[in-house]
Amino acid sequence: MRHMVVHQDSNHSRKIVHVLESSGYGVDYFNTLAEAGEALRANHYDLILMGRTQLDGNSIEWVKRQTGRGQVAESSFVIVMAEHSVDRIEALEVGADDSVSPDINARELIARVRALLRRPHECRPQCYEFFGLELCRLTREVRIGGVVISMQRRETAILESLMRRAGRVVPRASLEHDVYGAWGGYCPNSLEVRISRIRRQLLNFKTSLTIQTIRGVGYRLAPCDENKAPSQTRLPSRTDRQRVSVSCCENRS
Repeated sequence: MRHMVVHQDSNHSRKIVHVLESSGYGVDYFNTLAEAGEALRANHYDLILMGRTQLDGNSIEWVKRQTGRGQVAESSFVIVMAEHSVDRIEALEVGADDSVSPDINARELIARVRALLRRPHECRPQCYEFFGLELCRLTREVRIGGVVISMQRRETAILESLMRRAGRVVPRASLEHDVYGAWGGYCPNSLEVRISRIRRQLLNFKTSLTIQTIRGVGYRLAPCDENKAPSQTRLPSRTDRQRVSVSCCENRS
């Protein structure tokens, strides 16, 4: 689960980002509406938390335009932070899901975020479940067979991204964004290291699942295949397709 923070005050933004990350959420920070719009077109965010005024415009007017186009209302919850009650009321009237004071208590902010995420939105479940593996989007708890297992925040983010598309291939670039964000720095092999840890945990708990590596594409959470090493699955190459074609021609002759 990844959230977006849009605020022109970098010091205030860092505090908000710290509060959200401390509660287990991944966060991307932007200080202009233009950057936020570009990121929103390229990636999915469960929640957008923004200040009243940005360096390049008015957040309330931005929300009004975005909800009118269906670009925010259908994909993300929006919280606008505004000092004056008249601005908070206007934000709600134009389409924001909530509006709070900039000096809101950290505990209250997280409570409001969780309350929003409990609302039905795009029919996304509060918990993902796949072959006995469960992940709660709100509490960030991971369970196998009903037993809570300990996982680092970024490993939980990997698992959530895979479970959201369970059985389907998740491109590496999409997975890296869900885990590290738009600006996150990381070692080139850090994703593979974290995926290896998750595989070991799935194996230790004797689940029927593994994370398959689709070479040159990405990863997939899927049931183990006894006939093939699941962690090294690859898509057919051009050479493979040519061999099949030649074989078919020989059979016809």
